[in-house]
Amino acid sequence: MFQGIFKGVKKIGFNIFDIGVLLVILLIIAAFFWIRASREDLWIDVKLVVSNDDWWWEGSPPQWWFAEGLKVGDKAKNTFGKEIGEITDIINFDVGEYRRRIFVDLKLKGSFDKRRGVYLFSYQPIQVGKPLDLNFGKYNLRGIVTYVEIADFENFYKDKVIEVEVSSIPSWLVDSYREGLEMKDSRGRVLAKVLSVSKKPSKAIEVVEIVSQKEIKYPGNLFYDAYLKMQIKTFESNGVDYFVDRAAIKVGNIICFQFRDTLVANAKIIKIIQ
Repeated sequence: MFQGIFKGVKKIGFNIFDIGVLLVILLIIAAFFWIRASREDLWIDVKLVVSNDDWWWEGSPPQWWFAEGLKVGDKAKNTFGKEIGEITDIINFDVGEYRRRIFVDLKLKGSFDKRRGVYLFSYQPIQVGKPLDLNFGKYNLRGIVTYVEIADFENFYKDKVIEVEVSSIPSWLVDSYREGLEMKDSRGRVLAKVLSVSKKPSKAIEVVEIVSQKEIKYPGNLFYDAYLKMQIKTFESNGVDYFVDRAAIKVGNIICFQFRDTLVANAKIIKIIQ
């Protein structure tokens, strides 16, 4: 029987080596489809920060236009039109000048590798610190994974009340600080709110400004110190609370707030109230 098969194979131009190669290819294809069929697909929750690929050096925050067109519910698809990702939340807020801080929560269609104990997406491990690149129609989303199996906004961020001091500021700036000021993300959620404001004449005897590499000195009594009681959104990591923009909430640390029409810069945390 085998002699008949080999004779037939020879007639169509195949030799034993060709048959062996063909069998190996068929086995590889069969193994691929077996793995695909036996793998259980699941949705994986991931948070990423839009950033430089290298997590050792994040680089500058993205410009204002980046991710502006993305919205919750946008879906990513593979080349076969199959849905592989969905945006579940976007935290996009001003960090000064023309830049913004952007966090994106995603659901990714992947699987779990029990042997290695990691989630997989497009056959690559989903791990904190690794870059992720997805296309949502005409928009490209590129960032670094910061959390896997995340909680939603309300459960991830907690309210904290602090008091900050802003030293030696001019009257026109301190007059822009008022109760009720709110720092919001692009979805209108409040990230920081001024609960109360008080001001006192500056403790500084002299204030020095650098203009065109020259020192200009002003008497301290022309400036004020402002004290703001703030309610802010924070998250906890390794026993430390951080503002949503990732300033550590510790007495003595410097924090910054970008409101719609004014800036509270170089604010020193002087009290953690609750």
